[in-house]
Amino acid sequence: MIPGNYWLKAARDFYDFVEAGRMEDIPVADVASHPFLISRWDECISRAARMINADKDEVTNSYRPSIVANLILYNMLEWHPGDNVVFSDLSYPSFVYIMQDISRRYGVELRVIKNVNGEILMEDMEKMVDERTKLVLIDRTTAFCGFTYDVKEVCRIAHAKGALVLDDAIQAFGAINIDVKDDDVDMLVTGAYKWQCGPEGAGFFYIKRAVMDKIDARFRNYIWADIPGGIPFADRDHDTIESWKYPPVNTANQFSQDVTIGPALFGWNATLKFYEKIGIHNVEERVRRLGTYAIDRLQDIGCRVTSPTDPKKRHGLITYTTGDYDKDLAFFQRCSAPGRCMRPIKISMRALGGIGNLRVCTHFFNTEEDIDYLIDLQKQLL
Repeated sequence: MIPGNYWLKAARDFYDFVEAGRMEDIPVADVASHPFLISRWDECISRAARMINADKDEVTNSYRPSIVANLILYNMLEWHPGDNVVFSDLSYPSFVYIMQDISRRYGVELRVIKNVNGEILMEDMEKMVDERTKLVLIDRTTAFCGFTYDVKEVCRIAHAKGALVLDDAIQAFGAINIDVKDDDVDMLVTGAYKWQCGPEGAGFFYIKRAVMDKIDARFRNYIWADIPGGIPFADRDHDTIESWKYPPVNTANQFSQDVTIGPALFGWNATLKFYEKIGIHNVEERVRRLGTYAIDRLQDIGCRVTSPTDPKKRHGLITYTTGDYDKDLAFFQRCSAPGRCMRPIKISMRALGGIGNLRVCTHFFNTEEDIDYLIDLQKQLL
């Protein structure tokens, strides 16, 4: 996605502080010497929590979903032979690749729901989930055709059988409103660099309080030890064992992997502030409207839209095909290398589960004229 000047400036501000000597271990604390001590750390968590209607203690900073997924799947959950995990044939490989190893190590069954014309039917999910289902994995919006789950219904089905729901929202957060309380989702991960239009190196991990309280993760980060008075480095009687006999903090920060660095935090905070200003509901309305416009125009010129056309089942991530793979490839290559003095168009080629091909994304900064330009060029190359 297109980077915003608001976060580019904020990231540069971080390095200005470094150059000015305000990021050093100085006697009087200024900006801070480590990212987790910067006020932006807390600000990002508070802003992200508000955007998804979570409690602040249920959110921590993170990076991309696959990094957090390794923590969740290897260190936070207990696996036993005969457990099963349910996901779809439209699932992004970041989770599924890990689950293949979990299956090999622990004898966990992988259950795959087949899409029907680019949609995952809830009746098919209900057939797959049973009392041995440990986890249901979803991409809130699938990267390969834009199908967007009714997450509340997914959670109803999973919870009725005692399963947890892990939601990869990287293709949804920043495009549509998310309410984790209303959905009742157990865990959600996202990065800052897709529909959020933020910097790489940031994002967040949400975990429901009721789930957090039941997990004793095989993971420890000394930064988040719940020590009265804080880290005891300056204490006269500091001891590397006795001073550290405390559990992790009772917040989502206990799962922080410290992969979010200072400039990314500054940029991510600016991105979340920007979204607070323009309003996620306004973004969602525009994204969905432009998605509908793109679908209508593509169908007008004879292309086959492979995303769901029902606005409730997608937003602005739209996939389509001309009906000919070679023509699709030629159009993708033309957009990727437009030629001298020609306007570029950022599209992708994506396919999974027999669905996809060309992918366009209509975000809040796009216009109908942008879509018309794409349509006119595509029509020429049919």
